[in-house]
Amino acid sequence: MKMYERAKKVFPPAAGRSTTLGITKAEGCYVYDESEKKYLDFASGVAVNNLGNCYPSVVEAIQKELQQMIHVGHNVVYYPSYIKLAEKLVELTGGDTMVYFSNSGAEANEGAIKLAKYVTRRPAVIAFKNSFHGRTMATVSITGSNSAYRKYYEPLMPSVYWAEYANCYRCPFGKEKGCCDMACLKQFDGIFEKLVDPECVAAIIVEPIQGEGGYIVPPDAFLKGLRKICNQHGILLIFDEVQTGVGRTGSLYASETFDVKPDIFRETLIKSSH
Repeated sequence: MKMYERAKKVFPPAAGRSTTLGITKAEGCYVYDESEKKYLDFASGVAVNNLGNCYPSVVEAIQKELQQMIHVGHNVVYYPSYIKLAEKLVELTGGDTMVYFSNSGAEANEGAIKLAKYVTRRPAVIAFKNSFHGRTMATVSITGSNSAYRKYYEPLMPSVYWAEYANCYRCPFGKEKGCCDMACLKQFDGIFEKLVDPECVAAIIVEPIQGEGGYIVPPDAFLKGLRKICNQHGILLIFDEVQTGVGRTGSLYASETFDVKPDIFRETLIKSSH
Protein backbone atom coordinates (compact mmCIF):
# COMPACT_ATOMS: atom_id res chain seq x y z
CA MET A 1 0.00 0.00 0.00
CA LYS A 2 1.32 3.46 -0.94
CA MET A 3 2.18 5.93 1.80
CA TYR A 4 -0.54 8.26 0.56
CA GLU A 5 -3.19 5.56 0.98
CA ARG A 6 -1.90 4.67 4.45
CA ALA A 7 -1.81 8.34 5.45
CA LYS A 8 -5.43 8.96 4.47
CA LYS A 9 -6.52 6.43 7.08
CA VAL A 10 -4.70 8.04 9.98
CA PHE A 11 -4.42 11.78 9.21
CA PRO A 12 -7.33 14.24 9.08
CA PRO A 13 -8.07 16.24 5.90
CA ALA A 14 -6.54 19.32 7.52
CA ALA A 15 -3.19 17.51 7.43
CA GLY A 16 -3.37 16.94 3.67
CA ARG A 17 -0.47 17.52 1.30
CA SER A 18 -0.19 19.34 -2.02
CA THR A 19 0.95 16.10 -3.71
CA THR A 20 0.42 12.36 -3.23
CA LEU A 21 4.15 11.64 -3.33
CA GLY A 22 5.66 9.35 -0.75
CA ILE A 23 9.35 10.14 -0.32
CA THR A 24 11.79 7.50 0.96
CA LYS A 25 15.14 9.23 0.42
CA ALA A 26 16.55 12.71 -0.11
CA GLU A 27 19.99 13.82 -1.28
CA GLY A 28 21.12 17.35 -2.04
CA CYS A 29 18.46 19.02 -4.18
CA TYR A 30 16.71 15.74 -5.06
CA VAL A 31 14.10 13.50 -3.46
CA TYR A 32 13.16 9.92 -4.35
CA ASP A 33 9.70 8.38 -4.22
CA GLU A 34 8.59 4.85 -3.33
CA SER A 35 9.45 3.55 -6.81
CA GLU A 36 12.88 5.27 -6.60
CA LYS A 37 11.85 7.91 -9.15
CA LYS A 38 14.02 11.03 -8.80
CA TYR A 39 12.54 14.52 -8.42
CA LEU A 40 14.12 17.95 -8.22
CA ASP A 41 13.08 19.35 -4.84
CA PHE A 42 11.49 22.67 -5.70
CA ALA A 43 9.61 22.75 -2.38
CA SER A 44 12.79 23.20 -0.30
CA GLY A 45 10.91 22.91 2.98
CA VAL A 46 8.12 25.16 1.69
CA ALA A 47 10.57 27.86 0.62
CA VAL A 48 12.32 28.07 3.99
CA ASN A 49 15.11 25.46 3.77
CA ASN A 50 18.18 26.50 1.80
CA LEU A 51 20.41 23.70 3.12
CA GLY A 52 19.57 20.90 0.71
CA ASN A 53 18.99 17.36 1.90
CA CYS A 54 21.52 15.50 4.05
CA TYR A 55 24.41 17.83 3.30
CA PRO A 56 27.46 16.21 4.98
CA SER A 57 28.50 19.12 7.21
CA VAL A 58 24.92 19.64 8.37
CA VAL A 59 24.48 15.93 9.15
CA GLU A 60 27.81 15.95 11.01
CA ALA A 61 26.77 18.93 13.14
CA ILE A 62 23.45 17.29 14.01
CA GLN A 63 25.14 14.00 14.94
CA LYS A 64 27.65 15.82 17.13
CA GLU A 65 24.87 17.61 19.01
CA LEU A 66 22.87 14.40 19.45
CA GLN A 67 25.87 12.75 21.07
CA GLN A 68 26.01 15.54 23.65
CA MET A 69 22.30 16.09 24.38
CA ILE A 70 18.93 15.78 22.63
CA HIS A 71 16.52 17.96 24.57
CA VAL A 72 17.16 19.32 28.02
CA GLY A 73 14.53 22.06 27.88
CA HIS A 74 15.68 25.61 27.11
CA ASN A 75 12.94 26.94 29.39
CA VAL A 76 14.59 25.05 32.28
CA VAL A 77 18.35 25.37 31.70
CA TYR A 78 20.90 27.14 29.48
CA TYR A 79 23.21 25.25 27.12
CA PRO A 80 26.09 26.24 24.79
CA SER A 81 24.64 25.76 21.30
CA TYR A 82 21.47 27.65 22.20
CA ILE A 83 23.36 30.67 23.48
CA LYS A 84 26.01 30.53 20.72
CA LEU A 85 23.39 30.70 17.96
CA ALA A 86 21.62 33.60 19.64
CA GLU A 87 24.91 35.46 20.04
CA LYS A 88 25.70 34.96 16.36
CA LEU A 89 22.29 36.23 15.28
CA VAL A 90 22.62 39.31 17.47
CA GLU A 91 26.05 39.97 15.95
CA LEU A 92 24.71 39.61 12.40
CA THR A 93 21.75 41.90 13.04
CA GLY A 94 23.59 44.89 14.44
CA GLY A 95 24.27 44.06 18.06
CA ASP A 96 21.22 45.88 19.41
CA THR A 97 18.77 42.99 19.06
CA MET A 98 17.56 40.13 21.21
CA VAL A 99 16.51 36.66 20.06
CA TYR A 100 13.53 34.47 20.78
CA PHE A 101 13.47 30.95 19.33
CA SER A 102 10.12 29.35 18.54
CA ASN A 103 8.76 26.19 16.97
CA SER A 104 7.24 27.68 13.83
CA GLY A 105 6.71 30.84 11.83
CA ALA A 106 3.14 31.11 13.10
CA GLU A 107 4.32 30.91 16.69
CA ALA A 108 6.96 33.54 15.97
CA ASN A 109 4.33 35.89 14.54
CA GLU A 110 2.08 35.24 17.54
CA GLY A 111 5.01 36.25 19.72
CA ALA A 112 5.63 39.35 17.62
CA ILE A 113 2.01 40.46 17.99
CA LYS A 114 2.05 39.79 21.74
CA LEU A 115 5.30 41.69 22.12
CA ALA A 116 3.95 44.69 20.21
CA LYS A 117 0.75 44.78 22.26
CA TYR A 118 2.63 44.36 25.53
CA VAL A 119 5.15 47.12 24.81
CA THR A 120 2.71 49.66 23.41
CA ARG A 121 -0.32 48.78 25.58
CA ARG A 122 -2.40 49.15 22.39
CA PRO A 123 -4.98 46.71 20.99
CA ALA A 124 -4.99 47.07 17.19
CA VAL A 125 -2.89 45.53 14.42
CA ILE A 126 -2.81 46.55 10.74
CA ALA A 127 -2.10 43.79 8.22
CA PHE A 128 -2.14 43.67 4.42
CA LYS A 129 -4.50 42.01 2.00
CA ASN A 130 -3.01 38.98 0.18
CA SER A 131 -0.64 38.36 3.10
CA PHE A 132 0.19 35.04 4.72
CA HIS A 133 1.42 34.92 8.32
CA GLY A 134 0.25 31.54 9.64
CA ARG A 135 -2.78 29.42 10.52
CA THR A 136 -3.08 29.70 14.29
CA MET A 137 -6.01 31.77 15.56
CA ALA A 138 -4.03 35.00 15.88
CA THR A 139 -1.99 34.60 12.69
CA VAL A 140 -4.93 33.53 10.57
CA SER A 141 -6.58 36.72 11.80
CA ILE A 142 -3.86 38.73 10.06
CA THR A 143 -3.65 36.48 6.98
CA GLY A 144 -5.46 37.91 3.97
CA SER A 145 -4.49 35.66 1.06
CA ASN A 146 -7.31 33.11 1.08
CA SER A 147 -10.69 33.02 2.82
CA ALA A 148 -10.35 29.23 3.15
CA TYR A 149 -7.82 29.76 5.94
CA ARG A 150 -10.46 31.66 7.93
CA LYS A 151 -13.56 29.64 7.01
CA TYR A 152 -15.62 28.52 10.04
CA TYR A 153 -13.13 29.97 12.54
CA GLU A 154 -14.89 33.25 13.27
CA PRO A 155 -14.74 35.12 15.53
CA LEU A 156 -11.02 35.68 15.14
CA MET A 157 -8.64 38.01 16.96
CA PRO A 158 -10.34 41.42 17.20
CA SER A 159 -8.97 44.84 16.25
CA VAL A 160 -7.33 43.75 12.99
CA TYR A 161 -7.50 46.32 10.17
CA TRP A 162 -6.61 45.80 6.51
CA ALA A 163 -4.49 47.82 4.11
CA GLU A 164 -3.66 47.30 0.43
CA TYR A 165 -0.13 46.12 -0.37
CA ALA A 166 2.03 48.14 -2.78
CA ASN A 167 1.71 46.34 -6.12
CA CYS A 168 3.03 48.53 -8.92
CA TYR A 169 2.01 46.07 -11.65
CA ARG A 170 -1.60 45.58 -10.56
CA CYS A 171 -2.15 48.65 -8.44
CA PRO A 172 -5.15 48.16 -6.14
CA PHE A 173 -5.82 51.89 -6.47
CA GLY A 174 -5.86 51.86 -10.27
CA LYS A 175 -2.74 54.03 -10.53
CA GLU A 176 0.18 53.89 -12.97
CA LYS A 177 3.72 53.29 -11.72
CA GLY A 178 5.52 56.61 -11.30
CA CYS A 179 2.27 58.60 -11.38
CA CYS A 180 0.59 57.25 -8.26
CA ASP A 181 1.66 59.77 -5.58
CA MET A 182 2.21 56.65 -3.39
CA ALA A 183 -1.47 55.98 -2.82
CA CYS A 184 -0.41 52.82 -0.98
CA LEU A 185 0.97 55.05 1.78
CA LYS A 186 -1.68 57.76 1.62
CA GLN A 187 -4.33 55.09 2.35
CA PHE A 188 -3.21 55.20 5.98
CA ASP A 189 -4.62 58.73 6.29
CA GLY A 190 -8.06 57.26 5.60
CA ILE A 191 -7.50 54.22 7.80
CA PHE A 192 -6.52 56.44 10.73
CA GLU A 193 -9.34 58.90 10.10
CA LYS A 194 -12.23 56.46 9.58
CA LEU A 195 -11.29 53.04 10.96
CA VAL A 196 -8.81 53.15 13.84
CA ASP A 197 -7.03 55.98 15.62
CA PRO A 198 -3.24 55.58 15.26
CA GLU A 199 -2.87 55.89 19.03
CA CYS A 200 -4.70 52.55 19.28
CA VAL A 201 -2.46 50.70 16.80
CA ALA A 202 0.22 48.48 18.33
CA ALA A 203 1.83 47.30 15.10
CA ILE A 204 1.83 47.17 11.34
CA ILE A 205 2.89 43.71 10.17
CA VAL A 206 4.16 43.31 6.61
CA GLU A 207 6.06 40.92 4.37
CA PRO A 208 8.93 42.96 2.84
CA ILE A 209 8.23 40.99 -0.33
CA GLN A 210 4.77 39.48 -0.35
CA GLY A 211 4.99 35.71 -0.80
CA GLU A 212 1.75 33.80 -1.18
CA GLY A 213 0.17 36.99 -2.48
CA GLY A 214 2.20 36.61 -5.68
CA TYR A 215 5.87 37.34 -4.90
CA ILE A 216 5.27 41.06 -5.07
CA VAL A 217 8.31 43.32 -4.70
CA PRO A 218 7.22 46.74 -3.45
CA PRO A 219 8.97 50.00 -4.36
CA ASP A 220 11.66 51.03 -1.88
CA ALA A 221 9.60 54.06 -0.90
CA PHE A 222 6.79 51.83 0.40
CA LEU A 223 8.70 50.18 3.24
CA LYS A 224 10.52 53.43 4.02
CA GLY A 225 7.13 55.14 4.14
CA LEU A 226 5.77 52.52 6.54
CA ARG A 227 8.77 53.12 8.79
CA LYS A 228 8.05 56.86 8.77
CA ILE A 229 4.34 56.33 9.56
CA CYS A 230 5.22 54.04 12.45
CA ASN A 231 7.76 56.49 13.83
CA GLN A 232 5.25 59.33 13.61
CA HIS A 233 2.57 57.51 15.59
CA GLY A 234 4.56 55.30 17.97
CA ILE A 235 3.54 52.13 16.11
CA LEU A 236 5.86 49.12 15.97
CA LEU A 237 6.83 47.83 12.53
CA ILE A 238 6.95 44.04 12.19
CA PHE A 239 8.68 42.35 9.24
CA ASP A 240 7.63 38.79 8.47
CA GLU A 241 10.80 37.53 6.77
CA VAL A 242 10.11 33.80 6.57
CA GLN A 243 10.46 33.90 2.77
CA THR A 244 12.93 36.78 2.48
CA GLY A 245 15.42 36.09 5.27
CA VAL A 246 18.79 34.29 5.30
CA GLY A 247 20.12 35.65 2.03
CA ARG A 248 17.10 35.28 -0.23
CA THR A 249 17.15 38.94 -1.30
CA GLY A 250 20.92 39.27 -1.54
CA SER A 251 21.45 40.52 2.02
CA LEU A 252 21.07 38.44 5.16
CA TYR A 253 17.62 39.96 5.64
CA ALA A 254 15.35 42.00 3.38
CA SER A 255 15.44 44.77 5.96
CA GLU A 256 19.07 45.30 4.87
CA THR A 257 18.21 45.06 1.18
CA PHE A 258 15.55 47.75 1.55
CA ASP A 259 17.53 49.67 4.18
CA VAL A 260 14.58 49.75 6.55
CA LYS A 261 14.95 48.57 10.13
CA PRO A 262 11.81 47.08 11.70
CA ASP A 263 11.17 46.99 15.44
CA ILE A 264 10.43 43.26 15.36
CA PHE A 265 11.15 40.73 12.66
CA ARG A 266 11.03 37.02 12.32
CA GLU A 267 12.54 34.25 10.29
CA THR A 268 11.38 31.38 12.47
CA LEU A 269 12.55 33.63 15.29
CA ILE A 270 11.78 37.06 16.64
CA LYS A 271 14.29 39.80 17.28
CA SER A 272 13.56 43.10 18.90
CA SER A 273 15.39 45.94 20.57
CA HIS A 274 12.38 46.49 22.85
